[in-house]
Amino acid sequence: MRIGKFLAILISHVNSTILFFIGELQRRIPKKITALQARRIIFWIVVSLIALILLQAFLKADLVSPPATPIFEDRSGAFLSEGASEYQSLGFWDIQGEIPPRIKASVLIIEDKRFYSHMGIDYWALGRAFVSNLFSQDRQGASTIPMQVARLQNPGDRNIINKANEMLIGFFLLLRHGHENVLRHYMKIAPQGHQAHGFAYGARRFFRKPLVDVNWAEAALLASLPKSPSTMNVFNYWGFQRAQARARVILRLLFTAHKISREEYQIALRQLGEMHFQLREQRPDNAYHYIFRAIQEYREKPKTEITRPVRTTLDSDLQEYLSSLAANSIMSLRQLGAGNVSMIVAKRDTGEVVGYVGSAQYFDESFAGAINYAATPRSSGSTVKPFLYALGLESGVYNPGSIIPDLPFSIIGPNGEYSLGNFDEEYLGPMLYRRALANSRNIPTVRVLEQIGLDRSYDYFREMGLVTDDKPAGYYGYGLPVGGLYVTLEDLVSAYGILANDGREFHLSWFPDEKKNDTLPRRRMSEYAAREVTLFLSDTLARLPSFKRLEALEFQFPVAIKTGTSQGFRDAWAIAYSDSWIVGAWMGHPENRAMNHISGSVVAYLVQDIMNTIHPKERRGVDIVPFKIPEGTVPVRVCIFSGKRAGPDCSAVSIEYFPEGTEPYDLCPVHRRFAVDARTGELADEHTLPRQIESRLFTVLPPEYASWGATHGFAKPVVDTSEEPLAEVKLVFPMEGTRLLLDPETPRQFQSISLRCEVMPYVPEVIWYVDGQAYAKVGYPYEARWTLQEGEHAFQVRFPKANVRSNVITVRVGSY
Repeated sequence: MRIGKFLAILISHVNSTILFFIGELQRRIPKKITALQARRIIFWIVVSLIALILLQAFLKADLVSPPATPIFEDRSGAFLSEGASEYQSLGFWDIQGEIPPRIKASVLIIEDKRFYSHMGIDYWALGRAFVSNLFSQDRQGASTIPMQVARLQNPGDRNIINKANEMLIGFFLLLRHGHENVLRHYMKIAPQGHQAHGFAYGARRFFRKPLVDVNWAEAALLASLPKSPSTMNVFNYWGFQRAQARARVILRLLFTAHKISREEYQIALRQLGEMHFQLREQRPDNAYHYIFRAIQEYREKPKTEITRPVRTTLDSDLQEYLSSLAANSIMSLRQLGAGNVSMIVAKRDTGEVVGYVGSAQYFDESFAGAINYAATPRSSGSTVKPFLYALGLESGVYNPGSIIPDLPFSIIGPNGEYSLGNFDEEYLGPMLYRRALANSRNIPTVRVLEQIGLDRSYDYFREMGLVTDDKPAGYYGYGLPVGGLYVTLEDLVSAYGILANDGREFHLSWFPDEKKNDTLPRRRMSEYAAREVTLFLSDTLARLPSFKRLEALEFQFPVAIKTGTSQGFRDAWAIAYSDSWIVGAWMGHPENRAMNHISGSVVAYLVQDIMNTIHPKERRGVDIVPFKIPEGTVPVRVCIFSGKRAGPDCSAVSIEYFPEGTEPYDLCPVHRRFAVDARTGELADEHTLPRQIESRLFTVLPPEYASWGATHGFAKPVVDTSEEPLAEVKLVFPMEGTRLLLDPETPRQFQSISLRCEVMPYVPEVIWYVDGQAYAKVGYPYEARWTLQEGEHAFQVRFPKANVRSNVITVRVGSY
């Protein structure tokens, strides 16, 4: 009744419109025209309008869709995420090959039974809908699949005009593309709920299988969803009930139409009833940062046709363990000022990231859990030192037998004096190259930097991927290898991957199917330097005395490990690698606050826990793979005090690997035996009776270690006159150009500096001169203290009974 009334009103309006145009034409055109002529003009106008409408429908009759979007899975095929950007419609996967018969039958039986027998308009369905809507409150549509394609591609309000437009476009769709292509396109763009479109996508998303493998129950459920995708949320109980009811209708229609047998029908009904217990929207809540990083990397990959889910490298079981470890560890250390933690576990050979924790808890607003700390630059602490030592070896400036002084260190530069100390505020004296790195000493590291050169070291760090900004090397200065450089945990794991792979290029990988070149990765570091540094970092004994035995840095299988702590305990790092895995961890506070003595050694316990977990066989002593010895090298037992070939009296030795032809042949000159007069302790001479002569072992350190040796229990050196040493005295501190300021709040008598010098050979005493006047006569190790006095002052050291003196240096003392 309502439609009949509407049609009468429409005809009346059309007739009135025609009469109006005729009157307007007769009134506006100066020359009088007849009614017949006016009707002809109106006729051609109408014909033109109809042609325009047909042309518009023809032009819209194309098969278009948004680009396909991915589904991300972990390495075992479990669902992780979908889509590659926010607020994006999902799906739109093409069906590969022939349309699977089950989904084809299910769709056609419910959406368009006579699809192959019409050209876009099903007149039987149109008549049925007209009668039903005329006499019933139950509204019915008559949209065919081509019409639905037209509506999905050109959405709008549902009314008579749009319906007519859909009919025209549907007709032209079939005319231009044929039935099979239109059906295939419908199955690509049909809504499935959850912003998802397409049956191939829906099969993967809901059932974790390709469309060709869905059974009759699953096919019926997918075919039911386009009816009302917003109210048929299959992950919701009531939404699933609605979809299930419509799927039962589809199965009954299939059975009635003899598309399925009675047995298939009953099996499908049973499977449909059990299906809700299998449909769960399982989005892992412990891998958000990994998912975002994987999506970021996916966007940068060359685009290919999406026909299946994108498999990532994540191991969900390992990720669960890492997340639990991160949450438990950070909760126990919050009372000491720790705010958050990040971890990365990657395969050594491929770089596949199997575990990735960006923060302890993503939704923890109080400690900024949404920030991905694995990709946030923080102060590197000591973690970049191995690369400086590798450059020292690679450049030939140093070798495994080099000795670096761990003594008080100051430099006068353009911006004033730069002084450096070690983390434990101690000095270890002469340090073998291996031990200097393994003990993570700051002062030897800066001495290495000084010898190699800042610019050269900075460029090398950039080559390792540790420098990512455009700042000049001078911006970092001598702080470059001891915390001045800011890096991310990803940067460090990638750089350590170069060490772990014998100096070859290494990148973190997020997708296992990434094509690898048959050729070896580009070399970033010499194999010799990479293997040497690996041996240094895996040597438990070389870490003594800075790091104790049987603690976080020691493993039951070969592991190279390095820790780092930034100034004020603001960042704590630990990076380790074995023959199979690379593990990195960071801990700190989101606001860069200082923690209460949480150092890299604390974070190393996390890395140790992870390493032991992912090496179950190695922990039991099975399948242990040692680190490789550098090729083309020869092993030499060297003394750790001299770096020379160890003699019979050297009590502390180390096996070092030298490139063939560079190995040392001279015996250690530090541990030496002298004939001593037992009565005086001095060297025996021609006046010493034979029975009073004793052979005693002395540690003869170079003059620069005099103060250190005296405070560490080493006897004062003896002089072997047979060697006729060249006498020399050098002033060590203060240095030329030193500028000092008096503190107005500290009494003057408590403001002083240490005067230090190097004397060669040993003499009983020296005299310090200040401003040309004798200030203090001191014995071995020749140190004195001078109380600060305002003004400019000159310092010199002299032998008391010989014309041997140091250079004169000038120091200025001012006040605030």
